[in-house]
Amino acid sequence: MFKKAMTGSIIIFSMLFIAACGASIETEQDKAVEQAEKAFNGEPEVANQEIQSIEFYLPADISIKDDKPNNIILDKRDHPYILFYNPNEKEDSQALYNLLLDTDQPLIVNQTFTKDQRFGYLVITEIEEEETYEVTAGIGGTKATTESAVKNVSEDAKILMEIVRSSSIQ
Repeated sequence: MFKKAMTGSIIIFSMLFIAACGASIETEQDKAVEQAEKAFNGEPEVANQEIQSIEFYLPADISIKDDKPNNIILDKRDHPYILFYNPNEKEDSQALYNLLLDTDQPLIVNQTFTKDQRFGYLVITEIEEEETYEVTAGIGGTKATTESAVKNVSEDAKILMEIVRSSSIQ
């Protein structure tokens, strides 16, 4: 009897422990805003890529997979990111941001930042696939987007804003 009770207690404790260790969207969204704001307000990373008419920083573990006019497809271990830029929009433009808000998907995060005549934003929407979110970070006419599992939302927000913050259109 004691052995069954002990085994049951261990199983319940293990389940609670695993559930507590998992990332929640509430925790991740707070961290995502913090990470994106830090990247937006900080010094930009030094650009190490030049393609089409844009220069930008690309972390070592991310590669360029494809490029089309104004769109660059990036890849991190089979996880795609899309970098989009509109050379006609300045860093204070809100055009791309306003287009993002025109969605039927629920907005989980809608955060804007301004500094030194730059308009930045982080928008996270829930998509139909369970526990998956679209994360978009942008400054003016440049934005980067990916789909993230809950546990990757804040890290992706940081990466996206670092890439966008470092970009300059020629």
